[in-house]
Amino acid sequence: MELEIAGYRFTDPELLDTALTHSSYLHEHPGTALRDFERLEFLGDAVVDVVVGDELYRRFPEATEGELTSLRASLVSSSALASVGRALGLTDRARLGRGEEESGGRSRVGLAASLYESFVGAVYVEAGFERARQMVLDTMGESLDDLGGSARKSSKTLLQEWAQGERLSLPVYRTLETTGPEHRRDFVVEVDVAGQVARGTGASKRNAQEAAAANLLKMVGG
Repeated sequence: MELEIAGYRFTDPELLDTALTHSSYLHEHPGTALRDFERLEFLGDAVVDVVVGDELYRRFPEATEGELTSLRASLVSSSALASVGRALGLTDRARLGRGEEESGGRSRVGLAASLYESFVGAVYVEAGFERARQMVLDTMGESLDDLGGSARKSSKTLLQEWAQGERLSLPVYRTLETTGPEHRRDFVVEVDVAGQVARGTGASKRNAQEAAAANLLKMVGG
């Protein structure tokens, strides 16, 4: 079995096997000692978020919280991560159940994105945060560089454009909760687009709306 991906060579073949195994494979092979990639995906998702967030914070010192949130949402959306996963050949190497394979699972955006996150999670488990951080920067560097100094759209603007492009109703924002003293408020806002809902928090209604829009964009892969 090839143990190298994107210049990183795994020393634990079982860990790599886990990173590439879909739950459907285990359902059809109940006697196997393998595990699926979902726990590693959970870790990788967190690593990708913090690495991309940190890199954006450093690259755009003048950007507002809302702008940074919007940029991160575009970089870590399902479609964006799927592109990286496919480029690394992860979908070709994934273990899928026959039913998932025959239903076109290997070509799904969600699978490619999940495999990328599980791969990053596996690197984190085996080699630690710094190596996983470098892997994210190496594999997502082109996307980060493409941001350049171009004008940044807010998450609210991007969500509205996505909704219009999909011919859905425009986003509706609702303030669900306001807590804290007058000088230090925390807002919880919900955004709804045609029944697809996400929440966000912030120190102002605007920031909470931006966070909610960014979270919904990540959910829908916009």
